[in-house]
Amino acid sequence: MFKKSLVAVMLFVLLAVMAGTPVFAAGEATMSPEIAQGLTEIENVNAEIYAEIAKAQLEAQNMYDQYRDEYYAAKDAGTKAALTAKYDEEVTALIHELDMKTREMTRIGVENATAAGITVEIEWVPVQFPDRVALIDPMVVIGW
Repeated sequence: MFKKSLVAVMLFVLLAVMAGTPVFAAGEATMSPEIAQGLTEIENVNAEIYAEIAKAQLEAQNMYDQYRDEYYAAKDAGTKAALTAKYDEEVTALIHELDMKTREMTRIGVENATAAGITVEIEWVPVQFPDRVALIDPMVVIGW
């Protein structure tokens, strides 16, 4: 009795494997010239976004270095507080400007990718600035 059950289970597993294998062997979708062009545009947009991020990080680092030098040179607490407030306002404005610029670039890139038949997703990437982290949004290709 046990042998018959074991044989039945083994045959069931074999049948399941044979029936399920073609699902995993489905061919990849072919890439049309429009999709290839769209993928190239996505890569270009992401490269531009990362270039803007690098530029903003460098500018923020320069601002931080200047702030730090002025802060340590200041003697009274009022001056230090004013320097901190000024620096915080400038860096926040820089990050906001970067965020708005990259969002617009991403929006245009998503529209172009969708028109080419590519499914993309916005991926929030943490970007390190000298004293804070901001989330910026390049695109990731999901499929076509």
